[in-house]
Amino acid sequence: MLEFKKIEIDDVDIYNRYIGNNAELSCENAFVNLLVWQCKYNNMMAIKDGQIFIKSGYGEKESFRLPLGGDLKAGIAIVKEYCGDKKPVFWSPECTAFEKFKADFADEYNFTEVRDAFEYIYLRENLAELSGKKFHSKRNHINSFSKKYNWHYETITAENVEAVKLCAERWYAEKADKADEDMLCEKQGLCNILANMEILGAKGGAIFVDGNVVAFTIGSPISEDVFDIHIEKALSEYAEGYTVINREFAKNELSGYKYINREDDMGLEGLRKAKLSYNPDILLKKYVAR
Repeated sequence: MLEFKKIEIDDVDIYNRYIGNNAELSCENAFVNLLVWQCKYNNMMAIKDGQIFIKSGYGEKESFRLPLGGDLKAGIAIVKEYCGDKKPVFWSPECTAFEKFKADFADEYNFTEVRDAFEYIYLRENLAELSGKKFHSKRNHINSFSKKYNWHYETITAENVEAVKLCAERWYAEKADKADEDMLCEKQGLCNILANMEILGAKGGAIFVDGNVVAFTIGSPISEDVFDIHIEKALSEYAEGYTVINREFAKNELSGYKYINREDDMGLEGLRKAKLSYNPDILLKKYVAR
């Protein structure tokens, strides 16, 4: 029987050994994501028969990721055994394992697209170069920012991480009247990442103006080809800093990756418009299987 435990920082190495370089595009199984959003989604893990199992949610809203690291059918059988009389609900991006799951269990499950959870995936070179007509407005944002401010970019390191934390505190203070469960969970997760960047394999970059961080971004690898952006912030006074940090991070830190995954839009109209404006190369579908 599966024995689930809370996901903790110390689990990162064993988790990554099971995941390996799976050649998938989705951020769903990125360890940092599971850690950051644990306080909201109750993400937990279990290991059995050479496979790793992830479940999220509570009670009637409990769901499972597809098992990782072994035979899919055998893994699904283990989840079913754990659930007993209750039919498990699965949550998955479009990927090789999901196609196999659909083929093997089409008679047992209905598959529903969840548009608000679709992931936006971009060619790194497009975000790093912003060339061509389709990125004209983005270049204008950067030109405008450069006219207003004498700025520079830095990789996040132990030497400047306190300045990044100060920027984060200012950003969350600006949004205090809109604070909700998501924001509080994200803030806690960000603190966790910044305190453990090396252990988590995370990278970050920051934009400085007059010695202060006004925008920053942090992410981690999904695979050898795909890098995931977990958190990106710019102070409201420096809103064009979002465009600047997006380009500078892609240009300075991610030259070894083909794709940058900027995750979903959570169904927020403004965020969806912003993510579409960067012309994603792939809009990765997500499904719930009931």
